[in-house]
Amino acid sequence: MMRHLFCILLTFFLTNCSDKQKTIFDNSLVLAKVRSKNITIQDFIRRAEYTIRPKYCRRGNYIHKKIILNSLIAEKILSLEIEKNNSEKLNDINFNLFLKGRKEQAMRQLHYNNNFFEKVNLEKEEINQYLKLSRRSVQLNYINLPGIDMVKKVQYLISENITLDSIYQALWEGNTPQKNIKWLDRESDQILDVIFKDDLKVGQIIGPLETGDSSFLMMQVTGWIDQPAITESQKELNRNDVIEKLTEQSAKKAHSEWVKSLMSNKSIIFNKDIFKIYSKYAGDYYLKKEDEKKEAINDVIWDQVENNDQKEIIDLDKENLLDLKSTLFSYKGNDWSVKKFHEELKSHPLVFRKKKMGKSQFPSQLRLAIADFIRNKEITSECYKLGIDNIWVVKSNVDMWRDAFLSQNYMDVSGRSEKEKLKLYNPIVDSLQSIYSPEIKINIDAFENIELSSTDMMVTQSGVPYPIVVPSFPILTDDSKLNYGEKMELSDEN
Repeated sequence: MMRHLFCILLTFFLTNCSDKQKTIFDNSLVLAKVRSKNITIQDFIRRAEYTIRPKYCRRGNYIHKKIILNSLIAEKILSLEIEKNNSEKLNDINFNLFLKGRKEQAMRQLHYNNNFFEKVNLEKEEINQYLKLSRRSVQLNYINLPGIDMVKKVQYLISENITLDSIYQALWEGNTPQKNIKWLDRESDQILDVIFKDDLKVGQIIGPLETGDSSFLMMQVTGWIDQPAITESQKELNRNDVIEKLTEQSAKKAHSEWVKSLMSNKSIIFNKDIFKIYSKYAGDYYLKKEDEKKEAINDVIWDQVENNDQKEIIDLDKENLLDLKSTLFSYKGNDWSVKKFHEELKSHPLVFRKKKMGKSQFPSQLRLAIADFIRNKEITSECYKLGIDNIWVVKSNVDMWRDAFLSQNYMDVSGRSEKEKLKLYNPIVDSLQSIYSPEIKINIDAFENIELSSTDMMVTQSGVPYPIVVPSFPILTDDSKLNYGEKMELSDEN
C-alpha cells in the first residue's frame, strides 16, 4: 500500500545555497549534464525520494538507480527536442505564469533560509535545557470554548476547584478530549512554550489560548512520561532534532518581525459591497467536500502544472453577478479589480490558514488569505531587489519544473497505461540517447555513492501556494543500460 508523507520543508534547498554561491554554479554538484541542462545530485535524490516511483525502479539497488538516472536524462533530452522544434507549449501563457509563481516561491524560501534560518546562533545552555524536555510526553485534558464569555464562566468554576473533566461532562456528553504532546511535535509555539517548562505540575491549568478562529483552548495537565535517549545514536538524533527545532523557532520569530516591519503602515481596504458578493461565490468554489479535496491531493502533478486547480473562482461576469472591473480591494492607493486579482492568482493561488471552515467563517478567512497574498508580493519585491531571482538554485528549480512539463508534452499519451507509455517512449528515448550521446556527461563516481530508500513518499509543504515539492516521476523509459554519454570530469566547464 502506498503511503504519502506530508511534511513541512523549511526551504526547497537547505544545502548548497550559501551567500557565496549567488549566481555561481558549482560543477561538483552536477550528477549529469545534457548539453546546457544540469541534473544535480540533489535533483536526483529529490526526484527519486520525494515522489512516488513506478514499480520498475522503486528499489534502491544499482539497476533501479540507473533506470532513475536514464529517466531524468530522457526528461532533459525530450525538453531539448521540444525547444528545438519551437513547440507552442513554450509560449503557453498559463504555464509560464505557473513557472513565475514557482520561481517567486523559491525566491521567498531561499531569502528566508539565507537571511534567517542560517543566521541563527543557539546558546549551549538553551540546547541543553530543551534536551531535558524533548523526550517528555505531556498528557492533557482539553476543551475548546467558543468565546470569551464562556471562558470567564469556565475560569470561575476552576477557581472553585472544579476540574476541567467535570466541567466538560457537565456541559457536553461523552469523555473529555485527551491529548499527548511532545515538544518535537508540530504544535504551535504558543502551546509548546506554556507546556514545556521545568515547573510544570499535575493538575495545572493552561490557557485560555486563542486558536486563531475566535475560539479558545483550555487544558489541564494530567501527567507526563519521560523517555530519555539510551543509545549514542538516539542521543545524537535527539540532539540534532532539538537543534533543528530551536533553529526553526528562532528563524520564524526573526522572520515574523522582519515581515511586520515590512508591512507596517500598509493596509488593505476592502470594497464591502463587492467583497460580500465575491466571497459568497468564492466560498462555493473553495469549500469543496472533503472527498473532493482528497481526490485533488491524489491527482497527478501535471493536473496542477496545467493549472486545472487554478481556474477562476467563478465566472461572475457571465452570471451577471458582478462586473469583473469592480474594485475588490485597494492597497497602497491602487485599486484591485476582480479581474486583476484573478490574473494574479494564476501565478500565486490563494493559501488559506484554516483547512476546515464553514461558510460563516469563509469571508474572514478569505480576507486573511488576501492579506497573505499581498504580504508575499511585498516579500517577493524585496527578493527581486536583492537579485535572488538570479541565484542558480532558483533557476535550477524553475528549470526542473519547466523541463518536466515540456517532456511530458512531447507526445499525447493521456489515458494510456504505464505499460503503453513505455512502449511508445522506450524506442524514442533509445534513439535520442544515441543522438545526444556526445553531449551527455555523467558523474559516475557521485552516482555510485548515492544511496536511495525504497519507501513510497509524496512530500509536500504547507502554507505555500505550490505545496508539491518536485514534479512527478517521469514515465519515459525502463531501460537500465548506461551505454551512452561520457564520464564527467570535475574539471569540465559548466
